[in-house]
Amino acid sequence: MNVPAIQSSSSDTGAVQFQRSGYTVQRAAISPESAQLISVYALLQQQWPGYYEPEPMYVAAHGHYADALTETLLLELKPVMERATGLELLPCYSYLRIYGKGAVLHKHLDRPSCEVSCTLTLGFKSESLWPICLHADSQDKSLALQPGDMLVYRGADVPHWRDTFEGEYWVQTFLHYVDAHGQYTDFKLDGRQRIGPFDRRTMQREFKRPASISEHNKPPVTVGPDAPCPCGSGLRVRDCHGKNLSG
Repeated sequence: MNVPAIQSSSSDTGAVQFQRSGYTVQRAAISPESAQLISVYALLQQQWPGYYEPEPMYVAAHGHYADALTETLLLELKPVMERATGLELLPCYSYLRIYGKGAVLHKHLDRPSCEVSCTLTLGFKSESLWPICLHADSQDKSLALQPGDMLVYRGADVPHWRDTFEGEYWVQTFLHYVDAHGQYTDFKLDGRQRIGPFDRRTMQREFKRPASISEHNKPPVTVGPDAPCPCGSGLRVRDCHGKNLSG
């Protein structure tokens, strides 16, 4: 898909653009050196069996919910996110993902815990950058992120996607927040008791209302309805992003 490239926003205009268009770009939100360090860390974690969970929704990807290092980023980058959006934010959760060759991110909206999100590039092995696309200002736009760059966006309102990845690997982390004065404040911490590593076997999350309410969040039909939802909510596909999936 060929869509026009979009430019980054300076720190003083980012919040204005975010309020107007639902997204803004922050270049070098962390240093390239820091991004590289976290990328190597993420790749090394592949040596631990079961640390990453396969994510059929993205074809060739695996991820980890609430990694300790990305949870640290969730807290440390909160002031950056607040300046970029002009909002007071409550942290929800972080997610660490490694995409492989053939991975694809289907066009979608996110669940309430991802009301205000950022996608931060950490590292990759690819001959070219892998753009993330979004639909804003009534048009499709494409953005290439270097290590350390992040796209800040309204995850529940701005459709976003990536076309097929042709490289060897791409390491990305996602940091999710809600507006402290918005409609999703009950989703703070993503139903958890605290920020930090989360063990699905011994810990539980509690939500006062459905964790996924968007009709646009439909996984491919190849994802079984009783499988864990690839979004990381801890719910079954049928009860989360696939609740409107037929068949």
